[in-house]
Amino acid sequence: MGRTFRSGLALAGLVWASQTLAMVTITLENGDRLRGELVAETPTELRLKHPMLGDVVVARDKVRTLEDGDTVAPPRPKPTIARVPDNGLLGSGWLTDWRRRMEVGVSGASGKSQNQRINVGFMADFEDTEERWNHRTRFYRRQSEGETTSQTLSVALNRDGLVPGSPRFYFTGGQFVRDDFKDWGNRLNVNTGIGYQFVSTERWRLLGRSGVGAIQTWGGEDGSRFAPELLLGVDLNWRVTRQHSVALTNAYHPNVREHGVFRNITSVDWVIDLDKSLGAGLQIGVTNEYDSAREPGVGRNDFNYTSSLVWRL
Repeated sequence: MGRTFRSGLALAGLVWASQTLAMVTITLENGDRLRGELVAETPTELRLKHPMLGDVVVARDKVRTLEDGDTVAPPRPKPTIARVPDNGLLGSGWLTDWRRRMEVGVSGASGKSQNQRINVGFMADFEDTEERWNHRTRFYRRQSEGETTSQTLSVALNRDGLVPGSPRFYFTGGQFVRDDFKDWGNRLNVNTGIGYQFVSTERWRLLGRSGVGAIQTWGGEDGSRFAPELLLGVDLNWRVTRQHSVALTNAYHPNVREHGVFRNITSVDWVIDLDKSLGAGLQIGVTNEYDSAREPGVGRNDFNYTSSLVWRL
């Protein structure tokens, strides 16, 4: 009889314990959730047996809700990041929603010889579902022994008219160059045509262009000269990593009137993002223009290289 009574008490204790150590879910004020067995509770705290953390004591003033059962926490909503409005270039409202950048590079030497080189540039790009714009303004100046040996100003603008749902597009562009050390002095070339987007992924973009155009020079020793040209071009953009990107363009301009006379312009820019929050980075650029119409002794290649700091405007 006594043994039966003690066995009954033990069984009742086990049943009571199983009821007391119920699974609960506690939601804290900061949104965190704890799931485990409720061991004890008082007016000021809850004692929880967590499967990973062991015994956990939670102050009641930190508890938002207490739910019976092993409930699963719903996914937390992703925080929304407010978009900072674009007020345009330097807050002027001009070039709003364009990607605007400034580049400045200076190099020099002093000693047995003195030389200095400076390059300044402004770049702006825009793209939506209907059009794509590309603008480049660059100024180069080189001095040696106190005398200017090279000075060039170039302004280029190109617009691509996009066709939604099609890889084809049409383009119109041009470039003005002033170079006081060239025989032609001032040069303006314009072109228009059709293009095709061969590749467009998150990391790669490859475009091809073909069209017609013309070149006009004036103000130099060669006087005024006009010539119609054709255009065959390629644009390649490669996002190597999150911090590194490479852009390559090549434009081949054969002269329509003179067989075998052509210009070929190649440009490569390597950009390294140093601080994305500030839009600061380092850019290394190489450009070369080959002109078959120049005399062999003068040099048919016009090669320039730059290293510049760039930042977002």
